[in-house]
Amino acid sequence: MGIRDSFLFNKLFLKNLAIAGVVGVVGLMLIFVWLGIYTNHGEALSLPNFEGLDIRQAREIAEEKGLKLEIIDSVYTAPGRRGSVIDQTPPKDFKVKEGRTIFVTIISFFPEMTTLPKLSGLSMVQARADILTNGLRIGRISYEPWKYDNLVKKVVFNGELIKEGDPIAKGSVLDLVLGETDNLENSLCPDLFGLTQNEASFRAAEKMLNIGVEVYDKTVKNFMDSVNARVIKQRPNDGVSMKPGDEIDIWLSLKVDTTYIEDDDSESP
Repeated sequence: MGIRDSFLFNKLFLKNLAIAGVVGVVGLMLIFVWLGIYTNHGEALSLPNFEGLDIRQAREIAEEKGLKLEIIDSVYTAPGRRGSVIDQTPPKDFKVKEGRTIFVTIISFFPEMTTLPKLSGLSMVQARADILTNGLRIGRISYEPWKYDNLVKKVVFNGELIKEGDPIAKGSVLDLVLGETDNLENSLCPDLFGLTQNEASFRAAEKMLNIGVEVYDKTVKNFMDSVNARVIKQRPNDGVSMKPGDEIDIWLSLKVDTTYIEDDDSESP
């Protein structure tokens, strides 16, 4: 091969090399552009607040943002409009990717029904077990003269007497009237610290006592917060002698502070 042929070969080689380099650079640029589009497509978005919205509105907003909405529970007795969302998981402002399923709890349109079990003549322990088994709740406890102490004499729902076998919606609150003789003994106030409102009500009921005023602090902002809030203070304190049917006032918060000063009455009801 002559010098001229060698020169032409080198020139052609360099030209091809330059073309390959340009193609490579353009290819890399296209890959980076595609990666940018793909990454932005899967970019996390801030989850909207569905609470308080009608479930149909919530679904429309979810679809617009490429999200899925799934109802996992319904509550009939919660305050608010029927069919509206009262809780969501993950919560609002949580960062999620497109296609994520959001689980919500709504206020149901129709209650699930049950029948009132036989409660008359039962002790509080037995009555409480049967009430819970049937999806019902214990409300106020009061006393009337009777020949038996602390046995259920009457069951009241919405101010009206209700009897065994009557239909009633699950989640309904039953007020119990217990018997009282001259020998009825006092109860010691239980320790309610760290309990939810529902747990505190049951603990008080075990001692034939009622929950009185309920004070929620600023951490409690909606219905589900009130369900999850826990007692940070009570009045009277545990161990105090109380008459059956007396009330225990409680303060609740989502932030339970073991250093809470129990004798601070600055937020007294």
